[in-house]
Amino acid sequence: MPRTRIALAIAVLATMSTVLAGEKPMKVYIMAGQSNMEGKAQVRTIARLNMTDDAKQMYQDMNVKDGLPSAVKDTYCVYFNGGDKHRGKERPVSVQKGPLKPGFSGETTEKTSFGPEYTFGLYMHKHLQSPILIIKTAWGGRDLVQQFRSPSGGEYEKDKDRFGNPTGYYYGQIIKHVKSVLADPGKYHPGYDKSAGYEIAGFVWFQGFNDMIQRYPKEEYGRLLACFIRDIRKDLNAPKMPFVIGVMGIGGIRKDDSFRKAQEAPAALPEFKGNVAAVRTGQFWDMELVRIQNKLNEAAKKELLAKNPKLGGRSLSKAIGKAAKSMAPKVLTPEEAKFLTVATSNAAYHYMGSAYIYGRIGKAFADAMIEMSKTTAAP
Repeated sequence: MPRTRIALAIAVLATMSTVLAGEKPMKVYIMAGQSNMEGKAQVRTIARLNMTDDAKQMYQDMNVKDGLPSAVKDTYCVYFNGGDKHRGKERPVSVQKGPLKPGFSGETTEKTSFGPEYTFGLYMHKHLQSPILIIKTAWGGRDLVQQFRSPSGGEYEKDKDRFGNPTGYYYGQIIKHVKSVLADPGKYHPGYDKSAGYEIAGFVWFQGFNDMIQRYPKEEYGRLLACFIRDIRKDLNAPKMPFVIGVMGIGGIRKDDSFRKAQEAPAALPEFKGNVAAVRTGQFWDMELVRIQNKLNEAAKKELLAKNPKLGGRSLSKAIGKAAKSMAPKVLTPEEAKFLTVATSNAAYHYMGSAYIYGRIGKAFADAMIEMSKTTAAP
């Protein structure tokens, strides 16, 4: 064969290999919810992962350097917040974008925090080994019964929420922000290959606290969440998009919790078999932290009641909280005292602001997404 033909054949083969390598669409994952999707785990709590054997591998996977976890390779995130009325004020839309690492939470100081998106992206990339874009939308203190209510959920008794936003406003915001990103994905991920395109590969929902504390039939949450899933898929033109439900887990495992059962209910519907998964997050509660806290609180309670046997109710609870802090040095071992300081950075309703809890939740979301992708992938 003449050299010119050989050279031409080699060039054609090289071009074909480049095209084939770029044919894989970029995976896009949407993560939405309220404050626990925003994320409240401060970076300093990552040290807790290295204190027990069940989380040391995650610490290593984060590739921690000088106390900070590394950005996830080929994985980018864009986070939308604000753009609503809140306590009498109009809030501008807040947009954060860049390589996936802690900080997509509204706190970008030295106390930078994160939610489940960090380890979700970390383990999705370990599985896929290809570019990923996470679109995150979250607003703290919002409910599904009114504020995230989707179109097929039906009318609600009030036209506006307590802040003045229309019913269903936040559902509309999710759709709006996701579509704005998908109109130009390259603006948010520099590795986006326009010729290969993108695939909406999954949705993660982590919400529920505000509905849990409201007085309405808990079964209604399950109905509304099923409507939400159908509407999201319809409005994003992703009929079989895998959907992960993060079931409330504050306080740990609770077997007879009507609200948690309502959150899980959509995953059991025949129409959602194999493409909707409920992840029980209570299993990831930090029980070693609970043990240490209980030890400290019991010692404080004993001392307080010895001084005032009539102390009880809320007065006793408040007194225990104050006394426990000062008693730690004489009640806890040095190791327990250090653990207590490192393991938590926020309140219980924010999963203790714990990297140990949020980190394992994010990984569980990824595991569920990966498992569903095996059955929802196109043949």
